[in-house]
Amino acid sequence: MDEKALFPLYVCLDDGEVSRVEGFDRILYHLEAIDIENNEYMFWDASGQGLKVLIKKGKVIGFEKTENKVTLQQAFEEYARQLVQRRATFDPIGTPEEIWAKVQAAKDSSQGPPGFFSRFSRGKTK
Repeated sequence: MDEKALFPLYVCLDDGEVSRVEGFDRILYHLEAIDIENNEYMFWDASGQGLKVLIKKGKVIGFEKTENKVTLQQAFEEYARQLVQRRATFDPIGTPEEIWAKVQAAKDSSQGPPGFFSRFSRGKTK
């Protein structure tokens, strides 16, 4: 049951987006415990091993190895197809860390240069 996880974790959200969680204390910062309990997300550790995040009383208590319905590589490939629709591309080949860097570069390139009104939103977070 209480398996060790190699961080960062990668999570496939219910809309197919792949996100990254840097540390144990950031899991519930990004995701809701009830959604994790309801298996709405798939998790992998830094090595690509499928994980189930264990929740008890609204807190993360550990991890359990699992076989997700897709591999981390397949999740990245599907996310790449989504980004193509947003006019961003990347090659989902490499280690999880290398692919993640490509995802970030693709997302940055698809946003284009800042517009006139961007100067008025400095300091605000999304």
